[in-house]
Amino acid sequence: MLPLLHYPAAVVVREWFPDAISEAAKTMGALWAGAVFGVAGPALWEKASGKAVNNLRRLLFVGVGFVLWRDYFNFPLSDFPSVLAVVLALLVAHRARNYWSALAAGALVAAAVYIRPLSLLVTPFVLVLLLLGPSAQTDTAGSNVSWLKQAARLGLFALAFLLLAIPQYLINVNNYQSPNLLILGLGDGDFRVNDVDNVYLFKINEGLDKQRYETNIGTDYPIPQAIFLDPAGRALLERNGNPLFDSYFKYFVFVVSHPADMTALYTRHFFNGLDVLYPGPYVSRIYGSTLSLSLVNYTVLFAAFLVILLRVQQLRLRHWLMVGGLFITCLASMPLMIETRYFLPLDLLLYAVACFGWPADWRWTTVPKQHIVSVVLAYCFFVAICLTLSSNTQASLSLKPKTLQR
Repeated sequence: MLPLLHYPAAVVVREWFPDAISEAAKTMGALWAGAVFGVAGPALWEKASGKAVNNLRRLLFVGVGFVLWRDYFNFPLSDFPSVLAVVLALLVAHRARNYWSALAAGALVAAAVYIRPLSLLVTPFVLVLLLLGPSAQTDTAGSNVSWLKQAARLGLFALAFLLLAIPQYLINVNNYQSPNLLILGLGDGDFRVNDVDNVYLFKINEGLDKQRYETNIGTDYPIPQAIFLDPAGRALLERNGNPLFDSYFKYFVFVVSHPADMTALYTRHFFNGLDVLYPGPYVSRIYGSTLSLSLVNYTVLFAAFLVILLRVQQLRLRHWLMVGGLFITCLASMPLMIETRYFLPLDLLLYAVACFGWPADWRWTTVPKQHIVSVVLAYCFFVAICLTLSSNTQASLSLKPKTLQR
């Protein structure tokens, strides 16, 4: 799907601007990122909350996204278009009013899946939102009519999904001699576990003793693969005979057999997913200070968690479904060796909470001093914990440890 979406731009460059390949790639990357941060993210918040987002908050949201992800905008990666498709699918499904919404939601979910296969996990959240949307508001002619309408919506959702899936199916049959609709999930032969082709299975094995990954393009680190090891995970594997998991069942048994160790491992991965150390996917200086970017990131995250703590009771089923739709791919990424881009949907949500969810009538002068002191102390403690966790991760860089300052 992603090459298809980029094909018109490729034709324009080939026919009229053959020397502008780099500029075209940057333009496409910026357009995708702008659509996510500038349009779709605020629109989903407005639809979910029922309140308009003013220009100042919208600008703050865009600014946070730019500061923390600015170099990602220079590349037409799969992350932004897949997240955009998911956000738009949730937006369409939320309080959908007609059958066209079902078609659009199905097409958008399929687009997300065929850009990043893990997005298949979003499907049930979009479907439930779609079925909840109009049924309680417009169906007044009896339960039989209601069920028929719901069945029609499901059918239209499936039809739109299949219309986008059929071309990929034909490509897979003709080019790869496989009827599997998710051929990308099998890999190209380089992701095998005991002769089993499965990218995700390969990567969850990899994630047991490696907690983070960055792509190096600079000269201060000798190889492109900047891998942050996980000594605790490595020790856990060694205590258990260095097992290799060639099925999800074996991995699941291992996880439930070591609840404390695996909870700690997933916590490290979760933190690394949110810990934006570099503002781009290709790092020119691995050994450089990450402190300033980290402080911005931790401040925004603290604000988001504070708003969540104060206002989580206001969430309704529809809100939880949208949160689930944004969080589910991040949750499925937690067993892997983490790249921060895997957590872009959750980052988008947390930035929106921090920028849009802060009460409009809030004033420092109305807050008791003891509460202000408590919040400041909590912020200092939160930042200290985050810096400690980040420092421990960076010290585990495989060839040569790094620190927050260098």
